[in-house]
Amino acid sequence: MFRVSGGVSPKTQLGMGHIFRCINLADNLQNFKINFLLEDYGKSSKIFQQRGFTKLFYLKPKISIKDDIESTKRLILKEKIDLLIIDKYQISINYVKIISKYVKTIVISDLERIDFPSDLVINGFIGFKNQKKFNKYGKKCLVGPSFQILNKSFTQNIKRKKEFDLLATFGGYDENNLTEKIMDVLPKYLDSIQVKIILGPATKHSKKIKVLAKKFSTSLEIIPQTKDLRNYIAKSNFGICSGGITSYEFARLGVPFAIICQHKHQLNTANEWEKLELAVNLGFPNLTTTKKIEKYIQKIVENQICLKKNTKIIDGKGSYRISKEIKKLLSLKITKNFI
Repeated sequence: MFRVSGGVSPKTQLGMGHIFRCINLADNLQNFKINFLLEDYGKSSKIFQQRGFTKLFYLKPKISIKDDIESTKRLILKEKIDLLIIDKYQISINYVKIISKYVKTIVISDLERIDFPSDLVINGFIGFKNQKKFNKYGKKCLVGPSFQILNKSFTQNIKRKKEFDLLATFGGYDENNLTEKIMDVLPKYLDSIQVKIILGPATKHSKKIKVLAKKFSTSLEIIPQTKDLRNYIAKSNFGICSGGITSYEFARLGVPFAIICQHKHQLNTANEWEKLELAVNLGFPNLTTTKKIEKYIQKIVENQICLKKNTKIIDGKGSYRISKEIKKLLSLKITKNFI
């Protein structure tokens, strides 16, 4: 079973990243029985259902650690859970420690955090060297971008013809209205470049977006959401995204990109991409963001972007590697039930 939090929740640093990450991993475990224990902050359950995962159990948003532990324990016993995979913002050490008494546990973590008392820790942060190591609890950790959990379509190496200049997307939920900031800049450049913008399932199709899309219909396309992000990235020359999973997807396909961080913790990731010269870090949204976006687009128009197109840092096989470790951890045949 996956214990995950996410959804439309301003200023909670949640968004949809944890949701999509769990779905990506679950897609590699299709021969097992998959359940989700979901702390839904809005519009998350629909995403699971669209992807074919209907076995959902719910926790109320902002549930206390104590109630979370009790609810999780009850479900573990009722559903005869073999393994709990935990992916949520600010994972409680106490939660992991107690739940690990009842079931095998895996923690999917971010940034430099690896010290959890779970049976296995997964952390695909770009700032780590790819390796298997042990944390202070003596627990095995799979760290580095080789263990980043991407959609299985990103394992493919098919090259696509570049069809447009810029792809902008800010995950499932554009909390800071970054799409509209881009819209403020685009009109003066849409005679020179072709642009596609993917809104995501929880981002509103505002009046401003509709008006501009209609006015510049030959050079601007607005896509409400997609199940094939890989295809759009592969056909783009440059990108703009947040500092979450999508940044790894652009890097996987060797498409240079700019990052506007939706949350403060994404600044670490953005800094790492910039060090590698694969991305431009535009920082956290503030009064200068629109000018930074315009400068980036101006450089695209003038062919002055000097970023690398290194596709070797990430091979997209993180989910596959992790699924093998999960099977090893459980020591079960693939025909047995898994949660």
